[in-house]
Amino acid sequence: MKRLHLGVNLLGLSGGVLMIAAMFFPWWTFRWEFVERTDIFPYIIDGPGSELVGYKRSPEMALLTGVIIACILLCLVGSLLWGRSARILLGTSGVLVLVAAWRLLARVEGVAARFGLPIQGHGQGSMGGFAKVEVWTWVSPGLYLIVAAGVLALLASLLHSKIRLGK
Repeated sequence: MKRLHLGVNLLGLSGGVLMIAAMFFPWWTFRWEFVERTDIFPYIIDGPGSELVGYKRSPEMALLTGVIIACILLCLVGSLLWGRSARILLGTSGVLVLVAAWRLLARVEGVAARFGLPIQGHGQGSMGGFAKVEVWTWVSPGLYLIVAAGVLALLASLLHSKIRLGK
């Protein structure tokens, strides 16, 4: 019977913690004149923009949330294990979470294009018919955190045998 070796990979553990933190911060935000801002999280649209889009949560958001939760678990478990299986878990977590971030941004880009909104910056959006309003959009901290977490998970996978603490 093979003995289970445990250790701690601090880079992987940090990546898992950043993935958790990213879930509490918006990933993309927009605001148009005279209306408060709308924050886009991977699991919900929070603010008056949900009425503009027509939903607070889409099926894609539910799938994205499930993938991120799975990545968090893979990263945390991979950070505690030793050997090739740990490297595979950390690498899979890093790749999947980066793909999830990319897909959320692609989805946001598609919805933003429908209304003539820029992904980042200031512009004029079309809110239906002849209505043109000034819009400000920006990538929010959650997206930066999830990308950093994915990179950390990949680094933890590549350097696992060199940076793991414990026997």
